[in-house]
Amino acid sequence: MKSLFFVVLSCIAAGSYAQDGTLAKSNQTGTVPAALITNDATYWTISTVSTTGYVNTTPGAYYNTYKSGGGMLVKFKFKPNNRYEFMLYVQSNMYNNDIETWTQVEGTVTFTKDDKGQNIFITRAEKGSYRIVKNGTTTNRPIAESELKGQHSSTYLWEKTRFADDPNNIYLLTVDLKQHPKADVNTPKSIDPSWVSRFHIPVAQGKK
Repeated sequence: MKSLFFVVLSCIAAGSYAQDGTLAKSNQTGTVPAALITNDATYWTISTVSTTGYVNTTPGAYYNTYKSGGGMLVKFKFKPNNRYEFMLYVQSNMYNNDIETWTQVEGTVTFTKDDKGQNIFITRAEKGSYRIVKNGTTTNRPIAESELKGQHSSTYLWEKTRFADDPNNIYLLTVDLKQHPKADVNTPKSIDPSWVSRFHIPVAQGKK
């Protein structure tokens, strides 16, 4: 069987990356694999939050104020007893609007294989909340049950791996099958590399 690792390689120079052999293994019990459980402070993370800021030089109320470049932070945490947490933080600074949004969801997760023999995990969101800060004004609301089921529960292909040119991190590669139901690792051309989310944790916090 092919793997998500090789899908990623299909759009990257082959000489730049190499796998260290930590592929996802069959999980017939449905429980969270021990290799994906992290310590309390560590989440599998994707971050595009800019480390570069800028000073507003436009005349007006926000003249000479400092702003971050914006971006997004996505986090997954898997827990014993088949539980998970998901968090999404988005920061946007556009048209004189400073907006930060937080989405936090908790629920159950099942690790198994689908009818194609692919390693998958299934999330079932049980509760969650939205928080928005717009120009200093904060609003909060719980996530409705229909949204938890329709927007925040899904099925994912997954694989845990490492890349030779990034020895400090362990990667969790995922593809959302709700958004891309025809994705099949047995047919790499069925998966666009842009669909593969690359979460990571520092090697020191992971189980090799």
